[in-house]
Amino acid sequence: MAQRRFPAGVQDFESIIKDGFVYVDKTEYIYNLTNNYGNAIFLSRPRRFGKSLLCSTMRHYFQGHKELFKGLAIEKLEKDWTEYPVLHFDMSKCKRDEPKAVEESLSSLLLSHEEKYKIIGLEAKTNYGDRLMRLIKTAHEVTGNKVVLIFDEYDSPVLNMIGDDDKLNAVRSIYNSFYGPVKNMGDHLRFVFITGITKFSQMSIFSTINNLSNISMLEQWEGLCGITAQELERDFKEDIKTLALKNDKTPEEMMQQLRDRYDGYHFGPQMIDVYNPFSIVNTFANNVLKDYWFESATPAALIKILDQYNFMLSDIEGAEFYSRDFNQPYDNMDSAIPILYQSGYLTITHYDKEFEIYTLGIPNGEVHSGLYYTLMPHYLSKSPSANRSLIMAVQRAIRRDNIDDALTAVQSYLSALPYDLSNKSERDFETILKVLFDCVGIETQTEVKNARGRCDVVLKNRNTIYVLELKISATATVDDALAQIDEKNYLIPYWNDPRRKVKVGVTVDPETRTLKEWKAVF
Repeated sequence: MAQRRFPAGVQDFESIIKDGFVYVDKTEYIYNLTNNYGNAIFLSRPRRFGKSLLCSTMRHYFQGHKELFKGLAIEKLEKDWTEYPVLHFDMSKCKRDEPKAVEESLSSLLLSHEEKYKIIGLEAKTNYGDRLMRLIKTAHEVTGNKVVLIFDEYDSPVLNMIGDDDKLNAVRSIYNSFYGPVKNMGDHLRFVFITGITKFSQMSIFSTINNLSNISMLEQWEGLCGITAQELERDFKEDIKTLALKNDKTPEEMMQQLRDRYDGYHFGPQMIDVYNPFSIVNTFANNVLKDYWFESATPAALIKILDQYNFMLSDIEGAEFYSRDFNQPYDNMDSAIPILYQSGYLTITHYDKEFEIYTLGIPNGEVHSGLYYTLMPHYLSKSPSANRSLIMAVQRAIRRDNIDDALTAVQSYLSALPYDLSNKSERDFETILKVLFDCVGIETQTEVKNARGRCDVVLKNRNTIYVLELKISATATVDDALAQIDEKNYLIPYWNDPRRKVKVGVTVDPETRTLKEWKAVF
């Protein structure tokens, strides 16, 4: 069987259908959402998760392009293919560094629609809301049908300004002018659909559209974007076999690798497994498993947000939040965790239905390795070559189960760090070790609680579990650290694990800010 065409980088529904690319049918979702749910919708999903393709598919549906939907679920569901005027605004085109450039991009987006409806002479106005209001009314009058409004990636320009309050406030003002009149256009609107990553309370798009429904965490829409486990197994069975053959794996082994690397996203209480569509499509297109989502770009806003909330990596695993915490606008958040979830770096790992509490964790291998590697320069050395050399040295040592060589490499690395990149608290060193070992691909936990205390660091390799206790003191010894492991019974939780258990006592010199001594007891 000839290899199928996969739409790597293609986000236009018409191009996918006409050019014979693989399409995962989401049209039943679209029909139910646009006909049986509401008429003003907000959907939050991470970047490159299919939001733009969803908007494009929706646009062609509302434009009555029935021929594009042949053989898809909506062909049987839709009986009246009405052609509506669609005003589709791809706000990622406004992702610019200066408010003036954002204004120019926004004006250009409006002008492209104004020209279609022969609206002349408004482009010089600075009140974008007036232009949008005139555009909606004119489209309704000219066609005789109500207007469909689609704002894709509405928050792209705002996310780009995080960390610069002057620019952020200027862009908010521009966007409030643009979105404001939508609330008064109900008589002219058939449907409003807005996508983005997070909510901003001071954006009038949320405060003025009174009937706007946020479906981001509702269970019936969990599979609206991305590729569900059911869809992967149904639509890609032969492709998995081809990929397995190329990589000398059985189909079952290859399926497990795909699951470990790209699965694990959950967008609601039903916990439907969703794969990263960007990584899946690129994997099948290239017949190679790589961290495609992370390699495509890591938003600079991520680092700014972590700085703003004084975020520590030990806060990630097992974080618990009420459902209402995820619906709070970015402006009102008191933690980076909700926006890390909305951005795709964390996912729901457990849901307590009785109390509506969500537990979060890292979704899969791609995000795990990519997140820590991306954050490494933020917490440690700014030098990519130094970080790369350390990772290679630790990987080789851990592959041989040689914790002594691994810690020697860490000691040398920390000794070379500039003064301002290292602190002196125990928690700082726990974070450093977690970043380092997670970059290597070792399961790493910090501040691991048990009945009698809290273990500093636990490393879980294929064959060995290392329990590390750190002592940040000029007088403490490695024997003191090892004694604490015994006294607090840090090994007890792992007694039934068949892997070898190793106790490691480590002392850290508070003056040189690096590892001083260590002893491993097998």
